[in-house]
Amino acid sequence: MCILYSMYKGLIVLASQTLYNIFKVLEIKYTYQNKIGALLLNSVWINLVSLASTYYAIDDLLKGNFSIIIFYIIGSVLGKYIGMKLGNPRNKIWDRLFGKKGS
Repeated sequence: MCILYSMYKGLIVLASQTLYNIFKVLEIKYTYQNKIGALLLNSVWINLVSLASTYYAIDDLLKGNFSIIIFYIIGSVLGKYIGMKLGNPRNKIWDRLFGKKGS
């Protein structure tokens, strides 16, 4: 039971770190594009996911479970990668999701 709970917290940290880093990449994009509304909403999401990530990571660290660091780092790297792919307007995923411009 304890191992499952620890994995559950690890997956929460992984997911929240991934989302946090995606939102951080988008924050830079929205700042550059001067999209104030999107930037403000993005800031709300950044704060929410960072709270979840920090809470569960520090909780495990204080209990001596240092393996949570692995989930934290993997989520961070994965989030940056996905954020860069999704944040790139030339990415093919936008064509698949929304159709090509002029079609």
